Amino acid sequence: MTKIEPIILNPEGREPGLIVVDHAGTELPASLVSPDFARQWRNTHHFTDLGVAALAEALAERLDMPVILSTVSRLVIDLNRWLDDPRSILSSVEGLPLDGNTGISISERQLRHESVFWPYHETVGRIWARQRQKHQAPIFFALHSCTRNFLGVRRQWDGGTIWHDDRILSQNLLALLGRSGDLILGDNLPYSGIDGAYTVDRHTFGSGTPACGFEVSNDLLETDSDRKLWACRLADALRLAAETRCAI
Repeated sequence: MTKIEPIILNPEGREPGLIVVDHAGTELPASLVSPDFARQWRNTHHFTDLGVAALAEALAERLDMPVILSTVSRLVIDLNRWLDDPRSILSSVEGLPLDGNTGISISERQLRHESVFWPYHETVGRIWARQRQKHQAPIFFALHSCTRNFLGVRRQWDGGTIWHDDRILSQNLLALLGRSGDLILGDNLPYSGIDGAYTVDRHTFGSGTPACGFEVSNDLLETDSDRKLWACRLADALRLAAETRCAI
C-alpha cells in the first residue's frame, strides 16, 4: 500500500496558525479507482473545490503560515467527513450512481482510508501540534470553495464562515472582511458547522483554539486576478485575526 501524502506549503511558516484545504485535490490514484472514474463530474464542485488550490497557493505567498492541501479528489474519499458518514465515499451524485463507489467492499473502503484519509490527517495533526508548541494561540483555518447555485437556488453569499466550538475567529474574520462593504458574508452560511465539521472538530474541538472554516463562492475564483484579490483579503484578515483572541 502506498500512502498518498498531502502537499505542504510554507512547512516552516513563522506566523501563528495553520491553513488546511481538504478539497483541493483532483488526482485519481490508479490503486483506488479506474481511469474513467467520475468522468462526467470532473471540473465540477462535486469533484473538487474549484479554484481553491490556486487560491491557497496565492495565500501561501502572502501569509507565512503552513498550508496543507489534499491531492486526491473528494469523490474518491472526502477528507472532511466522519468515516461512517455516507458522504465519506459517495455512492451517487445528483441522484446518479457513481460507478467505482457503488458496492465497494470493506477492504476497498479501508484501502482508501489507509492510503488517503489517514495520511492527510496525520500530517495535519503533526504540523498543528508543532504550531501549538511554537505559538501561544495559533489559529486553525479550513479553506473551501462552494458553488453559487445549489439545487436550483442562487446563493447570495460571496463567502462565509463555518464554526462550531469557538466563534471568535469567525466573528473576527467576518468583521475584518466586511470592512470593505462590497461583500455579502455569511455566519455559518451557506454551510453550518454547528452539527460538526470533521477536520476542524477533529483537530481543535474542546481545545479553546480559535478555529473555523471558510467558503468562497467559486464564481469569484475563476481568474488569476480573482484569486489574488481573495488571497490578499484573506491574508490581511487572518494576520490580524491571529493577533487577538478578543472580538474585534
